[in-house]
Amino acid sequence: MATAVDVVCHMDVDVQENTPHADYEENRYYFCCTACQKAFEQNPEKYIK
Repeated sequence: MATAVDVVCHMDVDVQENTPHADYEENRYYFCCTACQKAFEQNPEKYIK
């Protein structure tokens, strides 16, 4: 199983078909929950730098 790190809260996330995610600048970011996904979508530059 693939894993990723949520760039908002820094939790390890098991990547599955229904894992919340967002695409930004040709990269896909995965999140532990939709709240982290929404925070990222509102200001992605805050979390990827």
